[in-house]
Amino acid sequence: MREFVDFVEKYRPGFSQEIVPADMFDIEVLEKHAGSLPGVYRRFLEIMGASMGDLELAEASFSIEGVLGAYSLPWLKNGRYVYFARDKGFNSWDWFFDRSSPHGLDDCLVVNRLLEENYPQGGSHPMYWGLEEFLYCEAFKELRLPQLPFRRKFSSPDDADAAAAFRSGVVSALAVEKGFERIPPVEHCALYERGDAALLLYRHPIQPTFSFVLGCDDSAEMAQLAQEFETRTGLRSVVTR
Repeated sequence: MREFVDFVEKYRPGFSQEIVPADMFDIEVLEKHAGSLPGVYRRFLEIMGASMGDLELAEASFSIEGVLGAYSLPWLKNGRYVYFARDKGFNSWDWFFDRSSPHGLDDCLVVNRLLEENYPQGGSHPMYWGLEEFLYCEAFKELRLPQLPFRRKFSSPDDADAAAAFRSGVVSALAVEKGFERIPPVEHCALYERGDAALLLYRHPIQPTFSFVLGCDDSAEMAQLAQEFETRTGLRSVVTR
């Protein structure tokens, strides 16, 4: 998780001085109510669980204070889903870990769910392979892409059968061909940097659907890159903010 702090620091100098770790007592109380926490989440709490400063990712609040408040609901305790962030937008799709889908050594599938008693398991929306991927992708989206004035978004069809005709691997191959370097440690999705341009490839964790945002400093270069990505992927792009 220290590597993530260094990553954010590149785009937001001073971030490491803004964050506040959660109190160890609060972490123990949370684990008592939620059950064993994914290791990656515990490390997150130990470094920035009380506050992430002014950084907001995915319009969500990650404060352990809010998480502990949610666990005042008796039906939430020690369940399959571990609540870890509150949605601050209009949709109320809060963020949870799904214990039934572990990833790597100590991470779990990240899903959106409504914070409601007896909410059906089938109502969950898988979003990321794990918390680490979630943090890196959302930080890149929030901090790096807005630095580039010209941006275009490409999306596969939402229908899984139709999306299967397109290949996200083509995006990665062309990115490398055009001089982009992949940023670790994101595995399933992908972050690419080139200095004058950047690319964020989002891949659904369980479906073949994907999308990517390409950003560039120069409008002419943006037009050229967009044309090449459209030709190679078969997807049309739209201007995005």
